[in-house]
Amino acid sequence: MKIKCLIVDDEPLAIALLENHISQLGTLEVVATCSNALQAARELRTHSVDLLFLDIKMPQITGIEFLRTLRQPRR
Repeated sequence: MKIKCLIVDDEPLAIALLENHISQLGTLEVVATCSNALQAARELRTHSVDLLFLDIKMPQITGIEFLRTLRQPRR
């Protein structure tokens, strides 16, 4: 079974790079990508994920601040 991932980054190039690396691994699957924390929150309501790739520096809400808003964040 693959580990379901969500990528959250405000830089499209960073998302593309992560998706490329993840596609080369047989154990991970990207279920969605988001350019900000608000989009990520919506995605988490509809997708179950095992692993978050969070950018630290994002406009409005940082990756760390977003992680703190989750009910049961896994670290």
